[in-house]
Amino acid sequence: MNSADSIHTGFAGAGAAGTGSSPVEEVPAPWNLNGSGLIIIMRSRLDKLAGDARIPEKLRASLKTPLSVLMYVNYTHSNAGPYQELLYIPGTVAFTGRRLPTISNIVVSSVSSVVNGRRNWGIPKNLCSFGNHDGPEGLREISLESNGLPQFQLAYRGKGFSFPITTGLVPRFLKTLGQHWEGSEFVYSPSASGRARFASIHQLESLGDSFPDIDLKDVLFALEITRFNMVFPVPQILQAGPRLKG
Repeated sequence: MNSADSIHTGFAGAGAAGTGSSPVEEVPAPWNLNGSGLIIIMRSRLDKLAGDARIPEKLRASLKTPLSVLMYVNYTHSNAGPYQELLYIPGTVAFTGRRLPTISNIVVSSVSSVVNGRRNWGIPKNLCSFGNHDGPEGLREISLESNGLPQFQLAYRGKGFSFPITTGLVPRFLKTLGQHWEGSEFVYSPSASGRARFASIHQLESLGDSFPDIDLKDVLFALEITRFNMVFPVPQILQAGPRLKG
């Protein structure tokens, strides 16, 4: 078992029981969420990602990508309560009859988000502690730890005026994601609207096993999402079948 596979099974058995004896309340889809965050678009190097054991092997086998996405989100409201999140989309992988973008690595600050994110959408969430610090001249610093070990450092600064954004202008095939989880395929298309402005990235460093190696020089551009409203819908769930080749 590689390092990513061990991470992604680290919550095995959580299900309805959660972590320990306290049950985790089931919070079914759809979810309505509000908050703010950051989207970073990066140039991907497939040869590097294909050899990085922090991405599950079953995804690396069919991974294709000219671009990858890193997202930090601070959900001030969700059906599962407030929580923070850092996720990575390395590119597209093979699903039954098609290719879809997929979340390969994701950590959140809430046990409810972990359990229900896996149950509802097959998203491979894991638990992590988030630290937030406001630096000089609007700098925002985010640090992640798991079991006392540093996992990620991110620092950014928003700049300029804000402008409206909406997924309503994005073709469906670009905003539909898929997840492979426990023998099933979860397919879902989140919708969102809000306001954004450009951002500069000052630090971007993977320090542990939660995320693959990410290089600051691969950043193409970033958007600070100053506020948004989002809906995570009920997914389409399929039994895994023959995957698209190539």
